[in-house]
Amino acid sequence: MLVWVVALHCEAKPVIDHYGLKKSASHHAFDIYQKDNMHCIISGIGKAAVAAATAWIAGLNRHQGSIAWINLGTAGSSAHNLGTILSIFKISDSESDRNFYPVPIFDSALEPAHCLTLSQPSTDYHLDQIYDMEASAFFDAATRFSSAELVHCLKIISDTPAQKIGQDKARISELIGQHIVELASFAQSLEALNDQVARLEINQSDWEKILGCAHFTRTQQSRVSKSLRFLFSQQRQTGALIAEVTKLQSAELVIAHLENLCHQQTQTL
Repeated sequence: MLVWVVALHCEAKPVIDHYGLKKSASHHAFDIYQKDNMHCIISGIGKAAVAAATAWIAGLNRHQGSIAWINLGTAGSSAHNLGTILSIFKISDSESDRNFYPVPIFDSALEPAHCLTLSQPSTDYHLDQIYDMEASAFFDAATRFSSAELVHCLKIISDTPAQKIGQDKARISELIGQHIVELASFAQSLEALNDQVARLEINQSDWEKILGCAHFTRTQQSRVSKSLRFLFSQQRQTGALIAEVTKLQSAELVIAHLENLCHQQTQTL
C-alpha cells in the first residue's frame, strides 16, 4: 500500500486526478481519496494535523503487510526557482532541534534538499534549507509504522523572496501538476520497494524466540517486526541478529537495540 499525506486539497488534486482516486464516504475524521492499493489523506496544515492524520490512517490500515508513505506539499526557498521539485534527504524541526533522515531511493533523479519544519510561516529563508510546516511531524509519525526507507517527503517550491503564491489554490495545483510524471515515477519506485519489503518474511521459529525473551504489547511487536524487515532488507545476518536480540531482557531493550541498528544502517546508505 502507498499512502500520500497532503496538507491541502489543492496540493493533492494533481495526484487525485492522475490516479483517478475517489473520495471515501466511509471515513469522516479526514478526507480520504482511494483506489486499489493507494490512499491520499488530506491532513490540514501544521505538525499536529499531519501527525494525527498519519497515525489515523496507519491505524485504519494496520492489517496491511507494509505501508509506503509520501508527504507531498509546497515549501519556501531562497535558493530554488518557483516550481522546483525536491526530494528531502534531511529534515530538521525548528522547535525540538531534532533531525530526521529519509533514506534516498537509489534511482530517483529528483534534486535533494534539507527541509526545516516550522510551527509558524516565515520568509526568513536561508540558502541551505527549504521551509515547510509538516515534514518533521509526518516523518516522525510514519516511521512508527514503517521503516525509514519507505517514508519520503517531496516538496515543490511555491514561495521565494521574489514570488509568493500564498493562497492561490489554482496556482499551487498547477505547480504540483507540472511534475506529475516525476511524482508518478517516484511513487512507482517506492511501491516496488514496498513490495520487496512486504515479502521479507520473519521465520516463525525466530519470531517465537524473540517474543519469548520478553513481554511485548501488540504495538511493540509491530515495531520489532518493522525493524527486522528493514534489517533483513539490508542483508543483515539473521542468525547473528536473533542471537543479539534474545540476550536482551525487556521489550524496551529489544526495541531500542533494533531501532538503533536501523538508524546506524540508514546513515551508511
